[in-house]
Amino acid sequence: MQLCLAAIRNQYEMLTRIERQIADYILNNSGQVLEMNVAEVAAAAGTAGSAVIRFCKKLGYTGFSQFRMALARELAVYPSVPSAPPRTGESLSEVAQKVFMSGIRTMQNTAAMMEQSQLEQLVSMLAQAERICVFGVGTSASIAEDSQYRFLQLGYPSSCYTDILFMSVAAMNMKKGEVAIGISHSGRTEATLEAVRLAKEQGARTVAITSYQASPLAQMADYKLVAYADDITYPVEAVSARLAHLCLMDVLTVALALQGGTETTERLASKNRILEHIRRKEES
Repeated sequence: MQLCLAAIRNQYEMLTRIERQIADYILNNSGQVLEMNVAEVAAAAGTAGSAVIRFCKKLGYTGFSQFRMALARELAVYPSVPSAPPRTGESLSEVAQKVFMSGIRTMQNTAAMMEQSQLEQLVSMLAQAERICVFGVGTSASIAEDSQYRFLQLGYPSSCYTDILFMSVAAMNMKKGEVAIGISHSGRTEATLEAVRLAKEQGARTVAITSYQASPLAQMADYKLVAYADDITYPVEAVSARLAHLCLMDVLTVALALQGGTETTERLASKNRILEHIRRKEES
């Protein structure tokens, strides 16, 4: 299901000044837009009707009518809730409520916007990979490390690289039959872009985990999974996107575990026995 409001937020940074005027009006008045025509939306946003139509086409719709119908379906399932960011002077309770609601909206949007066919192809490719390398720096580093651990649990040879120098060296040594996964909220992190580019040049298949559909990383990779973050106006980057990135990786690893059948089940049971033994030793 294509979510209009999530798509607008996702592409917001790439919009022109005029397009942002239209986006701002729709995001803040989504319910009213359902009762308006092109001319009325254009007047309210301070633009021309042709600009509104071009804006809708940029989002992937044939025009304003199709966009408005999609918006109506979206609001019927996900009623629009104001998503003002936390502000100085608000109580801790208000801040906590906004952060949690942002996370919930991000997870809902990301789940709704996942492309099923691409997800199936990606899981199939990972299941046959000779090795999986995961790249990420900054806030993405911990997600890369967690992903490596999960792949190893399932018996897939896997490595993660979070050091800028090591990332390039590792990517240059990848080969056909291997998979490189680049994780970057912005999709513009230079070290991650370079690692994915180098891996692709060596013949490896590439995957982007990012928060922006039109980002350089998403455009470069063979496959992409996009988190539709709700925190574009937050004072701290990627507040809710990290949750969605982790969940996207969980989708992949759970799908791989289910495909693995008895062998994977036995491997996980053996891993759990080892962990339980370690816990008992620590407690004694």
